[in-house]
Amino acid sequence: MEEARCGYPGFNISCKNNINPIVSLPDDGDYIIHNIFYQNQSFHISRAYSFDADDVCSNSIRSISIPEDRFFLPPNQVNMSLFFDCVSVSELPTSLGFYKVICDAKYGTNVTLSLYSYDDSELSYASRYCNKTVVLPAPVDLPGNETGVQGILNRGFILEWKSSKCSVCEASGGKCGFDDNSNNFKC
Repeated sequence: MEEARCGYPGFNISCKNNINPIVSLPDDGDYIIHNIFYQNQSFHISRAYSFDADDVCSNSIRSISIPEDRFFLPPNQVNMSLFFDCVSVSELPTSLGFYKVICDAKYGTNVTLSLYSYDDSELSYASRYCNKTVVLPAPVDLPGNETGVQGILNRGFILEWKSSKCSVCEASGGKCGFDDNSNNFKC
């Protein structure tokens, strides 16, 4: 039986169990769509499976690959960089100690860092002390109580979709649609 599809066909959105629509990002899996904002063509998504302490500390998180032909991060989102398998705390420069993620001793002496930064030189500096870098989108404005990496990642992020022709079509009195044969917008 074929899975129900909803939304723009090129967006890989499915409607499972009529609960939440799911968007599949290539190489990264399923994300739940929590809210859709038609006025600015965006939606709030989060990973279908929550991040936990093991993900944040064990080097198992991968960078998110956003298909740029369909989606983009709006200005109110920023990239959070996680640096894994870093040198021990005693070898880490003091300036990077502020970014250390608190992890259980079972993860050994290697350090995980989390930088929420626009400064490329700071990111480059941190990468010299770590073996793996992962980049994930995160909201710029966080509630005051949201400080932990796990909580920030589980809040999800906003994606905007590329389909500006739809608003022009509807403003002219047309009805926005999709041509399955050409996989393109149709007015």
